[in-house]
Amino acid sequence: MTLISKKSLGQNFLASEKLINLIVDTGNINNGDTVLEVGPGKGALTQKILEKKPKKLIVIEKDARLVKILKEKFENKINIINKDMLNVSYEDYFTNNLIIFGNLPYNISTKILTNLLAPKSGKGKWEILLLMFQLEVANRIVAMPNTKQYGRLSLFSQFYSCPSFQFQISKTSFFPVPKVESALVKFQRNNKNDNKYNSELFQEIIRKSFQGRRKLIKNTLKTSYSDISAIMEICNIPHDSRPENVTLEQFCELTYAIEKYSSLN
Repeated sequence: MTLISKKSLGQNFLASEKLINLIVDTGNINNGDTVLEVGPGKGALTQKILEKKPKKLIVIEKDARLVKILKEKFENKINIINKDMLNVSYEDYFTNNLIIFGNLPYNISTKILTNLLAPKSGKGKWEILLLMFQLEVANRIVAMPNTKQYGRLSLFSQFYSCPSFQFQISKTSFFPVPKVESALVKFQRNNKNDNKYNSELFQEIIRKSFQGRRKLIKNTLKTSYSDISAIMEICNIPHDSRPENVTLEQFCELTYAIEKYSSLN
């Protein structure tokens, strides 16, 4: 009997073997790696991951129907976590040499990304994330300053990792066929910014900045930081800058300067 996907769970199963092989090869898995797969579906990607012989394979699947299929198909070869991917404490599974794959439902993809990049209990100990997103979201993640796609998601992703656009994925590679194209994004772990700058303050600053995307950043931030003009001058950020003109490095320096200035007052 054919298993019908649940629209409420945003299920679109990978149906292209060529694509599945390409995604798994991008992970460059070896026998010392632990792999965590989020949303394995019926196990098409899971099977190819297993063939790479990782040290351990963990999958997170909410749908009890799919859990049953996975148990029958793989028996004791994988560790199945029957939970909602939104409610998982991912840091419980973080370890060295961890590669995370995810075919994420479009409606919660950025929430899952946030949980992986900035877990509540501390810094991530994964090496690589290989996640599928709606094409528009993928473009926003890797966007550079002075482009329409550049914004909070770009800065958040690039603060906590080194994301790179791998390849576009045709909607016909999924079943049922979604309405939009997708893309695979690779995230390489990078804690240098998180270690150096106040990450909570950084997130607050970019959130407030992009609330007025077309406004000058000095006008957007002056309500929260009264001396923002002087602080921007210290950071060599032009006074006529809008948030989309400010680089990640400049936002980091702005975070440092605002925190330093606040501690003196």
